Parts: sequence; structure tokens; C-alpha cells
Amino acid sequence: MKVRRPDIDFSDVGPHWAPNTEAAHLINAANLVPAYVEPFLLKVMRQAKRRLDPAGDADLLADLDIFNGQEAQHTRMHAAAFRVVRDRYPGVVEYEDAYRASYDRFLAGKSLRFLLAYADGFEAYASATAPAWVDGALDPLFAGGDQRSLDVWKWHLAEEYEHRSVVFSVYERLYGRPAWRAWLYRAAMYVYTQVHLGWFTARLYRYLLARDRAGMSARERIASRRRTRAVAVHAGRAFLRDMLRPLSPVYDPARVPPPTRLEETLARYDAP
Repeated sequence: MKVRRPDIDFSDVGPHWAPNTEAAHLINAANLVPAYVEPFLLKVMRQAKRRLDPAGDADLLADLDIFNGQEAQHTRMHAAAFRVVRDRYPGVVEYEDAYRASYDRFLAGKSLRFLLAYADGFEAYASATAPAWVDGALDPLFAGGDQRSLDVWKWHLAEEYEHRSVVFSVYERLYGRPAWRAWLYRAAMYVYTQVHLGWFTARLYRYLLARDRAGMSARERIASRRRTRAVAVHAGRAFLRDMLRPLSPVYDPARVPPPTRLEETLARYDAP
């Protein structure tokens, strides 16, 4: 693992950065998540580090430092990508505020076990979806679009695969016994995490589509809804099988097979 610092300029990228605007908005809405979940993860990891043994957990603590550095870069790049949407759809701020407030409530009122299991749920989801992003299963949705908006996700999900075991290892180190209880709690929180993320991104996605459709003719709205369904079906087929893997009682992210183009994707950002 290493911390990479890509410099992707989104200043001249518009919200309709792909001919399939329904697919583009799916990514526009999804950019909300890394812009806010990653700072949440950093705060959770700071709490967890205080519970680890500086000597006995030295290797894990070193991995956490790299993990934190990578997540900070994910926040930076996705926040830049998200500004493209915020600047043109002022109502987005309402969805941002609600999403950020949910993490503030978690940090103020939830146990470290809950916070770590949520963090692991997000990491399991991200690494599970990495092959679809990195190996190009989603590329047809964005054909003819601005590659920068896609590249930021390919880089991000490649790194999510790279550090896939870090949060899992922290959770197992602090709350891994008894094993059956650790698995049940982790699996339940994996589902909870998907519902939480899906609730906020789906609402924002519907808002973006509704704003666009307000200026469409009846025929254009019908076509837009048809494309939206096609996007959902394509993404579901690309993600579903791998997304079920973290629910297994024998799930271990270290054994998850890598995306075929992992090294190629990461190598693009290895240079200073």
C-alpha cells in the first residue's frame, strides 16, 4: 500500500459529463459518499488507534497510517468532483447537510464497535465493487463521456481493494471474539451500511433527475425513465454477486480476488 496524490482537474467538467446523463447523475450522486464518509472513517480510526497496542499491533498501526492517507486523498478528489454538481444544482446542499449530520450523530452517540462495523461495511462494499469499476464492466454506461469523472472512481476503488483488509483487521482485533457473534454483528452492520448509503444517494439521484426532467417534454421524460431503469439493471448485474460475499461467515477480505487491471490502474498514479 502507498499514498497516492492524483491531480485531476474538474474545473471544466459539467454535470452532464456523459451522453447518458442518467448514468452521469448516478456518479454525481455517488460522489457525495466519499466526500463525507472518508472524514468519518478517519475519525473512527483515530478512536480505534487509541485501543490498539503500540508494540503488539505495530504492523496494523502502520497499515492504518497508510489507510488514513489514502482516505484523505479520496476525500479531496471526490469533494472536487462533487463541487461540479453543487455549483449547478443549489438544492444539493440540503442533501449534503443531512448526510453529514448522520455521521455527526453516529460519532456523538454510537459505540466504537458500531462505528468500526459501519466502517468495515463500507470498506467491504467498496472492495466488492472494485472489479466492476477497475476492469471496465461499468464503462459502457459512460461511453463517450469525460474520462476524468470515471478515472477518479477507478483509482479510488483500486485503492479500496488495496487496503481492503485494514478496517476488517482492526474490527477483528478489538471485537473478533467470540467469532460467531463478531460475524453476526458485522454482517448485520454490512446490511445497515448499504441501506444508509443507499438512502442518501438515492434521494440525491432522484433530485438531480427531477431537476433535469422539469425542463423536458413528456416524450423526453419517458425516455429518461427508461434509461434510468437500464442503468440500474446494468449496475446491479455488475455488482450483485460480489456484494453478497461479505455476508459469508467465513468472509476474509484478504482472500478476495483482485481486479484484473489493478496494478495497471494503480501504476498510473504511482509517480510523485
